[in-house]
Formats: sequence, C-alpha cells, structure tokens
Amino acid sequence: MDPMNRRRFTFLGLASVATALAPASFAKIDDQTGWQIAELTDDGLRLAHGGMASAGTPVDDQTLFQVASCSKTVAALAVFTLIRDGHVELDRPVNDYLQRWRLPGPGGDGATISELLSHTAGTNIHGFQGYRAGEDIPGLIDILNGRPPANSPPIRTERRLFKRYDYSGGGTTVLQCLIEDVAGESFAQYASANIFGPIGATAATFELKPRSAYALGVLENGQPVAGDFVRHPESAAAGLWATAADLVKIMQSILVSLNGDDAALLPPDLARQMITPVTRGVAHGVFVDAEGVISHDGRNEGFEAAMAADPVSGRVRAGVTNRNGQMQRVLDADHAIHGPE
Repeated sequence: MDPMNRRRFTFLGLASVATALAPASFAKIDDQTGWQIAELTDDGLRLAHGGMASAGTPVDDQTLFQVASCSKTVAALAVFTLIRDGHVELDRPVNDYLQRWRLPGPGGDGATISELLSHTAGTNIHGFQGYRAGEDIPGLIDILNGRPPANSPPIRTERRLFKRYDYSGGGTTVLQCLIEDVAGESFAQYASANIFGPIGATAATFELKPRSAYALGVLENGQPVAGDFVRHPESAAAGLWATAADLVKIMQSILVSLNGDDAALLPPDLARQMITPVTRGVAHGVFVDAEGVISHDGRNEGFEAAMAADPVSGRVRAGVTNRNGQMQRVLDADHAIHGPE
C-alpha cells in the first residue's frame, strides 16, 4: 500500500463524517466487507456493524480493526497529558526532552513538540509500510535511525520554508520516543493507562497483534492481505487497533475536555490549544475544517478508518472497515444506523 495515498483519502473522503448524511446505498457493499459505524448524539451512542472479520467470522461491535493514522490523535492526547502534568512544554524543542536519541537534520535542535504534532517541523517519512508476518520487528531506536531490520529511512528534519505543512508519520514516531523517554514506559503502556482507561476505550490497544478478536485486512481488489495484516511498531503513527466505538470515545474525550467536565482528560485551555490550527486546517493531532469540525482518518494495508467531532453540536461519528476503497461507502451508510427512509 502506497502510504502517499493516506492524506488524499482524508481530503476527499472525510467531509461527510460529521455532516447530515443523505440516504445511501449501503446494501451495495458486498457481504464480505467488514465494517462498523458509531455515532454519538444527544440521543446517546448508536452502533452498527456488518460483513466479515474473516472467513466464517462476522464482525460484531467488539471486533478490532487497524485504524492506522487515527493513532496520531491518541499520540497527541498522550503528549497533552504530559503537558497537563508539567513534564513537557508544547513550544519547547523536542530534543530538550529526548534521552535515547536526538532528532537530526537542519533545524532538528529547534523543532518543537507543537511543530511535530502539526506536521510543520519538516520531518521526513510520510507513512510507514509496516512488517509482514515472519519479518523481524525493529525496535523504536532502529526505526528512528533507519537501521535494519527497519525498512524505512532514518527520521530527520529537512530544509523547509516558513514552517510549511508536510504530513509526516516520521514526526509522530519522534513523539513516540518522547512519550516513552519522559514517562519511563512503553507508548502502548502509557496510552492504555492514561488515555484508553480514563476514557473507557479499554479494548483499544497498540499491541502488534491484539489479544481480542480482530478483523483481517483485505485489499481493494478483494485479495486478502498477506499474513492477515501488516504489523506497525511505529505505534503512535499507525499501530492502533480499535473499534468504531473506541474512536468515538477518543474524539468525545476532546469535546468533554473543551467543556471542562469533571471527567475531562485535559483542562479546557489545553484542549482548546490542541484543536487550534497551527497552519490552515492543521492543529495538534487533528484536522479542523472551516466549521470547526475536528477529524482524523487512517489507511493501512487492508484497513481504513475515519472519525470526526463537532464541538458545537457535540455530535461524534466514526467508521472502520477491513477493505481498502470502501471507507466512503461505509461513512455514507446513513440507514446502517437510522434504518432506511
């Protein structure tokens, strides 16, 4: 899967997630394509699902899917909890906090946490191809250094003009190292204890292979992904397994924080900082449209996901599928939740 397709999917496909949906022809999706939709409104959380997680195993509401770059929003929430607790500062250089490795390249010493979260630090590597079953899995420092068995180049900053936006999974992987160095535990452990537990998304996981039931990936041409799915040790950038309901809880946690509720993960000022654009439409771990809707999406080999939240209405919606090329049809499936008109 060409990782360069990921941002194209965002800008072409996500606009309908948090808007009023027209009646759709969801029945046209073949019965084999697995999917989930979750929606939070004033009436509560609504869930829908269909298709197959694997041969002979239908999807249910608890089936986990790879949600790819939606991982980046969780990474941003993790960073903001470190800011909340006084461990790091948003506008300080990331190299001030890194202990095992330093970000190299032109301007690397000055690249801030905010810039890495907003893809304006000039870091390389748009996306990662991951590792197939049976391939050696590199450690985080091997990935950062581009050292075998890593299959991606060394992560570094490149020359840039005016802090230009350039989507970078590499930059998010630097933040994975930051979180681990500051917290003193793995990113997966930190996210589980400090994000998923508090927001009630306890099935979500950054394990390379989930312990709970999960869907197998399918390519756009209908062929299964070799080895069932691709492993992503670049966890913060692409490694999250979650349900559509988990994605709704992730986005809801931002709205709850904005409102200053007692159960908020972040204080309101930090939540507002998180969703304030650094450059047009790009905030910290989320994208923001002209109406203020916050969103993220993801595309890994065999999986696609999208999630969005409207701070004004409080509506949150997410969809996941285990077949490339089907996400927009899943998102357009209004009567999958509401029933045909």
